[in-house]
Amino acid sequence: MTIERKQPKPKKCRVATCGASFVPSRLGQAVCSPACAIIDAPRNQEKARKSLADVGRKELRAAKERVKPKGQYMREAQAAFNAWVRLRDAALGCVSCDKPATWSGQWHASHFRSVGSSPEHRFNPLNVHKACSVCNNHLSGNILGYRPELERRIGVEAVEALLGPSDPRKYTIEDLKAITAEYRAKTRELKKAAA
Repeated sequence: MTIERKQPKPKKCRVATCGASFVPSRLGQAVCSPACAIIDAPRNQEKARKSLADVGRKELRAAKERVKPKGQYMREAQAAFNAWVRLRDAALGCVSCDKPATWSGQWHASHFRSVGSSPEHRFNPLNVHKACSVCNNHLSGNILGYRPELERRIGVEAVEALLGPSDPRKYTIEDLKAITAEYRAKTRELKKAAA
């Protein structure tokens, strides 16, 4: 039993000055002859150049990703987390002092338990709240003002749990990538809900 192949339908040459009718000899053939292909070539150059540039950018991005140190992943994860905290607490004032949400200065994501003393709470949403730059930078978080407001916001039991013993945590690069992706997604959701 032999299978008969369909003969391709005649096409019109894509070159405007030619316009000849021809039967394509291969899939995707748009011109009737090599001479018309030479005339048609500049039409595809821009598309080919952009395609090559895209490949080059993707390869460069992948190469940069391969040599990125763990500290860079940590900074990206911390930045994504901090942005989410500031957006989550946008309607609240400073956690450490009485500055209202309308204060026009710079807002930070302030850790109740510092990252140095308690790295396992670095990305704990209960441990990090919006604070003014004055309290966070110049008063080291203003812990005396921070604790009473934190107890009011999350409860005394949760604050005691933050201060109690906890398991140490080492973050892998994969953990940090997941944290970055998670908090970027949460930030987008909050922005969408606010709009």
